[in-house]
Amino acid sequence: MASDFYKKLGKKVSYLRKNMGLTRETFSEKAGLSAYYLGEIERGVKKPSLDKLMQICKVLNIQIHELLNLEK
Repeated sequence: MASDFYKKLGKKVSYLRKNMGLTRETFSEKAGLSAYYLGEIERGVKKPSLDKLMQICKVLNIQIHELLNLEK
């Protein structure tokens, strides 16, 4: 169940990043993450901390609850 959540979360991060027209490298630089780590988040391999999710949300210009709403 938890891994399913992180896979869905990763897909959403990837979708939103691509929607902004940003490469993984550009996005990760803006978010203060390594491109490798961001890739692991997007694949659902890593479980990002709240701080990392907030950094991602800042670049995406969304609130954390918008990112965590995986029903859509």
